[in-house]
Amino acid sequence: MNILYSKNKEKFIVYHKLNAIEKKAPSLIFHHGLMSNMNGAKALYIEKYCKERDYNFIRFDNFGHGNSSGEFIDQTISSWLEGLSLVIDNLCDGPVILVGSSMGGWITMLKSIENSQQIIGMIAISAAPDFTEELMWNKISVEQQENIVKNGVVNITGSDPNCGNAYPVSHGLIVDGRKYLLLNKKSIDISCPVHLIHGMLDIDVPYTISERAAAKITAKEVVLKLIKGANHSLSRPEDLVIICNSIEEILAFV
Repeated sequence: MNILYSKNKEKFIVYHKLNAIEKKAPSLIFHHGLMSNMNGAKALYIEKYCKERDYNFIRFDNFGHGNSSGEFIDQTISSWLEGLSLVIDNLCDGPVILVGSSMGGWITMLKSIENSQQIIGMIAISAAPDFTEELMWNKISVEQQENIVKNGVVNITGSDPNCGNAYPVSHGLIVDGRKYLLLNKKSIDISCPVHLIHGMLDIDVPYTISERAAAKITAKEVVLKLIKGANHSLSRPEDLVIICNSIEEILAFV
């Protein structure tokens, strides 16, 4: 287990880094989704793909996920953006390509705006920008909204009727998320090549969110891939091939 500590040593990120042996390629970083971790099917498949091609690759558990420090309920968009920054600043000397899944898609968009010099490409898988507002706050009942303001937390169940799991959402996450909303802006100032990949059967995050993001991103090279038979996970063999095809297409620009 590899551990990366914050400057004050109070927080840590658990990560796995695959170093290229023969050729110096950009570092590819995979950011998992909400309530997920670095050991999901997509992360492991992409790592295997990168290892076979001698690409640099990093996967990690952001704060409150997997084996990294912190409780999920205490995390915010700010803390997850800090976690990704910790990985980039300490593990990457050169250019970076970000691959973000769901919530990770929002975090990687924000980092691509913030660090336009180092981030040379971005792939967003089932991207969920603004999910705290559009998919949480706006979807819950008025009673739940009142409860979260009064008690600081509410349990929310995903949109998929086959999913019976509820997870705690804090008022702090909702409020903090409003500082980072993208879809309500006239433009999303990402300058690097961007691929947005979304399943049209996605119940959790509608594919129209990726369509809206693609229309607002200012980069000249923006590719939107809609997969008609895919759901939110995008973990079928054919989905994983499409994701890795995007890696090669991004690399062709750099």
